[in-house]
Amino acid sequence: MAFGSFAGLLDATIINVAIGPLATAFDTEIGTVQWVVTGYLLAITATLPLGSWAMARFGARQILLFSQVVFLFGSLMSGLAWDAPSLIGFRILQGIGGGLALPVSQALIAQAAGPKRLTRLMSVVTVPALFAPLVGPSLGGVIVDHVSWRWIFLVNVPLCAVSITLFAWRVHNVVRPVKNAALDVVGLVLLVPALAGIVWGLSEAGTTGSFTDTRALIGLGGGLVLGVAFVAHALRRRTEAFLDLQLFRVREFTAGNLTSMIMAVAMYGVLIPLPLYFQVVQGTSVLVSALMLLPQSIGYLIAVILLQRLTQMLGVRTVTIAGAVLVAVGTLPYVVLDDDPNQFLLGAALVVRGLGLGASMMPTMTAAFGSVPRDVVPRATSAFHVFQRIGASLGTALLTVILQQEALKHLPAGVPSLTAVVPDSPTAHALATAFRAPFWWALAFTVLALVPAFFLSGRRTPPAPEAAAAAPRAAATTGLPE
Repeated sequence: MAFGSFAGLLDATIINVAIGPLATAFDTEIGTVQWVVTGYLLAITATLPLGSWAMARFGARQILLFSQVVFLFGSLMSGLAWDAPSLIGFRILQGIGGGLALPVSQALIAQAAGPKRLTRLMSVVTVPALFAPLVGPSLGGVIVDHVSWRWIFLVNVPLCAVSITLFAWRVHNVVRPVKNAALDVVGLVLLVPALAGIVWGLSEAGTTGSFTDTRALIGLGGGLVLGVAFVAHALRRRTEAFLDLQLFRVREFTAGNLTSMIMAVAMYGVLIPLPLYFQVVQGTSVLVSALMLLPQSIGYLIAVILLQRLTQMLGVRTVTIAGAVLVAVGTLPYVVLDDDPNQFLLGAALVVRGLGLGASMMPTMTAAFGSVPRDVVPRATSAFHVFQRIGASLGTALLTVILQQEALKHLPAGVPSLTAVVPDSPTAHALATAFRAPFWWALAFTVLALVPAFFLSGRRTPPAPEAAAAAPRAAATTGLPE
């Protein structure tokens, strides 16, 4: 499972450095090539809710093998793409494979581990998440500069081949598939375009630097209308909805989900302003700016190593709150940025921030999954990742828009945007204080995450799910404890 998740996580970050070279290779605009990233993101988001139904209907092992085959084929064809539209189409195919793999793999792990072992096991299988963001941009830069942009996608082929072999050899279904598992078609028709619209609208807002852009408004408005319609449908439906909103009757699941979603805003929102500060203000290369994010990954790794012991000693709630506080402390040096900062302080702050992210994000996941019965876990993982993806997209769009709007206040006449600034120039140095604003917002969201974190369980291990008989009324409709 740990190895199998690496290719998808790597692919989400390795492409970022290739947007410019791809535009040159296909002789097209940056806005068109940007859909190579946006299409992949939309496909993942739209496919996430399908994971729980597909796992129940066909079995986790079968869906994992299918997802890896789809991802492999999409990677191969992306590497062989002949123009921008074909590449975008094959990237969407990749996203379908990636969107199915993530919730299904975590649901299978949660079912096999049970609540008492979930924290330890999730700490192990999420280790690739530490290395993919670190290796991705650097590896992408080396491939684009010294080999070919096509190998950004072709590098996934051997990884997927090994994953398919390992899955076929070692993975087994914990819960048997149900051949007559019903699919909520109405929910599918409402929710998938709703999620796609919201994520697309947020992506357009981040690209254009404004939430009032026509495409951003269409995407967000249409997505929200369809989302409200889905909520109304799901609450009226007596049987299982496409995305089970009844899960939010479980306090632990709701608290873990909200905490993770808000922390995702703070975590993913700074992934654009942070390297941009190093590249524009300090004039570093893309590779060097990627390496300067290494301290945060080191902090995250330390937190994951210590997480199991800390959770057993202090409990999920205490560890999560302490993690959020560390993220806030690690963000503070960035809210007072200037053009000549103390580099050691910035690096140390990223270590602290990484420690906090590892300590706050992982327990919320294990608490949410450990709070529901084993047969409900697939629905819980799908819902959890849908809301976390929305939080990540919101954070990226919101903090990017804030940065661009703040930068416009500092740009001299004749310089239209942040991307037109010459790195390490007097104009770039004058922009340093503009980077404070997105970090202030990241700090605010981190503090906001403390509110739902206080409603997490204070127990030292994730709570074992109660029998459905303990809550007959809830069990009659959802099978969940109240």
